[in-house]
Amino acid sequence: MKKDVILETAARLFAERGFNNTPTSLLAKEAGVAEGTIFRHFRTKDDIFLTLINNVKTQLISDIEKYLEVRGPESALEKLESVIKSFYVFVKKNSMEFCLIFRDAPTRFGQRNDDVFVQIKEIYSYVTDYLRDAIEDGRKDGSIRADINAQDYADILMSTMVGLVRAMHFGFIDSSDDILKSVIESYSRILTK
Repeated sequence: MKKDVILETAARLFAERGFNNTPTSLLAKEAGVAEGTIFRHFRTKDDIFLTLINNVKTQLISDIEKYLEVRGPESALEKLESVIKSFYVFVKKNSMEFCLIFRDAPTRFGQRNDDVFVQIKEIYSYVTDYLRDAIEDGRKDGSIRADINAQDYADILMSTMVGLVRAMHFGFIDSSDDILKSVIESYSRILTK
């Protein structure tokens, strides 16, 4: 379907060149469609960007749900670890799409109620809510310390993960599963002492 080809091409070009440096004429040429075809499927170039961000959000939610279903964590602490791992794996697997979030999205929204900001906030909130719920469940089942503030630690953990994957994305640190293991071990120690 032409809409899917346009989106795939846009994701690649936006990741390679940046949103602002990708004219719709180049997008049309690379997608093998007329420029008018782009605007039959999308109102604006910003609409393409928003669709890509929304697709990332939808796929991330689906992948986390599937990972948790397959893994079937037994304790809340294991669920927390599974959410961290699935987020990390998803971002590594979809680095091109996350380039939009890390590099281009901050320049695409100007207001806190802007559609792009709202979609990215929903990604952050979705994962953070999962982490918070796992921490709260862990406080109840004894796998996590009872004195932990679930929301604070969910925010701290999500911020750590976002910072980690951003640093990997920009090549500031090497991408390795050892660093993920270190993050999980560090937070497990903090949450269970």
